[in-house]
Amino acid sequence: MLTRSRYRRGMKRISIVLLALAVLVGGASAVAVAKGPGKPSPKAAKAQQRGLLQAAATYLGVTPAALRTELRSGKSLAQVATAKGKSADGLKAALVAAIKTKVDAAKAAGKLNAARADRLLQRAPQLVQRLVNATPRARAVRAKGARGGLLKAAATYLGLTNAQLVTDLRAGKSLAQVATAKSKSVDGLKQALLAALKQKVDAAVAAGRLDAARAQKLLERAPAHIERLVNRSRS
Repeated sequence: MLTRSRYRRGMKRISIVLLALAVLVGGASAVAVAKGPGKPSPKAAKAQQRGLLQAAATYLGVTPAALRTELRSGKSLAQVATAKGKSADGLKAALVAAIKTKVDAAKAAGKLNAARADRLLQRAPQLVQRLVNATPRARAVRAKGARGGLLKAAATYLGLTNAQLVTDLRAGKSLAQVATAKSKSVDGLKQALLAALKQKVDAAVAAGRLDAARAQKLLERAPAHIERLVNRSRS
């Protein structure tokens, strides 16, 4: 299985070669990059990846959002295709065809010269092969959702609304200071946050979004992270 960093590096290489694919989502900035040397901008790279995602989703008969969820669970595009009763080779052909359509359109519009278009098309099958078989690491609990869940757990323990707690935190107070002001135990707050985090991790494992080994690591590190969170202030 590829690590997340290796997967990202692979996606960057694919983005560099498949610059014209950004036309799938109207990425004018990516076309500008295609005309000059250097790497595509992060925005352009994301646009290209969205274009590939759309082409893959269409072939697989799912929405882009549904396919993104499958990939975030740690599956490769090939594994998703197999689960959907689709051919991985057919998926690769669909992606290469989508690339060719957009490269040809970019060349016809004068946004890509013939030599570069040929190089893109020659290298596309190999890079699509890597993309289809790459397995990103399953994401853990989404950061925004996890923060929101911890905020709610802290507010509930402290007897406040989320908005009231946010106001106190933005005023420069730490969670520990808020707890003390509300005559609540700081240790009790830490336990409440730890319990909320464990619940989220357990739910992610049960839903197949997180493997047991990573869940265990998250829970082992949780007390230290919560300690810092409770005592951190913005002042």
